Amino acid sequence: MHVARRQAQRSSWRRLSGCFCIRSVQLSWPVAYVPSIKRRRLGAALRRLREQSAQTTDDVARSLSWSKSKVSRIETAAVTVSPDDVRALLGLYDVLTDEVEQLVTLAREDKQPGWWRQYSEVLPPEFEGFLGLESEAARILAYESEVIPGLLQTEEYAKRVLGQHPLTVMPYEVERSAQLRRARQARLTSSDPVALDVVINEGALRREVGGPDVMRAQLGHLISMLELPNITVRVLPFAAGEHPATHGAFTVLEFPDPEDPHIVYLDVLTTSYYLNDLREVGAYQLAHDQLRARALGPDQSRSTIVALVEESQS
Repeated sequence: MHVARRQAQRSSWRRLSGCFCIRSVQLSWPVAYVPSIKRRRLGAALRRLREQSAQTTDDVARSLSWSKSKVSRIETAAVTVSPDDVRALLGLYDVLTDEVEQLVTLAREDKQPGWWRQYSEVLPPEFEGFLGLESEAARILAYESEVIPGLLQTEEYAKRVLGQHPLTVMPYEVERSAQLRRARQARLTSSDPVALDVVINEGALRREVGGPDVMRAQLGHLISMLELPNITVRVLPFAAGEHPATHGAFTVLEFPDPEDPHIVYLDVLTTSYYLNDLREVGAYQLAHDQLRARALGPDQSRSTIVALVEESQS
């Protein structure tokens, strides 16, 4: 009974947030978990410093009376690490004071709850990882085939989309989840805005979600968002024919530090995947390049959306 209840709760979370169980590639992340950028940076730095000190994980575990698995999990970003543990490791590695403070600060920041925790009642634990990555991304590449991208949705449009999952949802949960989606959009207009480069299938623009008034407002909002210099939208017309993303929507998260690997996020009905293998990420980046080449240019795309609004008013 407890297992069934937990599964039902996770299903409810899933349909509200757009996130699922996470299957890892290459980094051996646990199911339903993805480490933050800060944690990965910290783990990589600690591993580098240990290797520079010519110590093995066995040596470190023995010196600190830890298990070998604890050292390994810290270095692979599989667990959070306390500032005190970071100081203990760096003392063992004879690290200079300046770098000690930098890494301790990184550990302290990683333990701070994100702004999204205020939506915890509708937020599945695994989706927190995605929100952390999204909040630190410098550039987001995306393709959407069925709906307007979440970062560009109006709240009413979002409610209609969120409320259509096959599993039943409570109106309050849909409301809060739509508010969470709107809160995520703050990155688009912040002092350090993320660059959003999206290709939208024409079908998503023509699908009348929520009725004519909701859809007209959504298209109008999309047009207004195109005024922002960090947002680029291209429409993939029906006339483009076959294309490299017939498998569906995808998102590529790119980060400002070249040391941080880019990540692909795939969202399907009952699960989700995070990919960071260089070859796989490269394939999705290439697919996005090819989609942009087949799509209408930004100006022509805007004109197409404006024409759809005018068509809906006639």
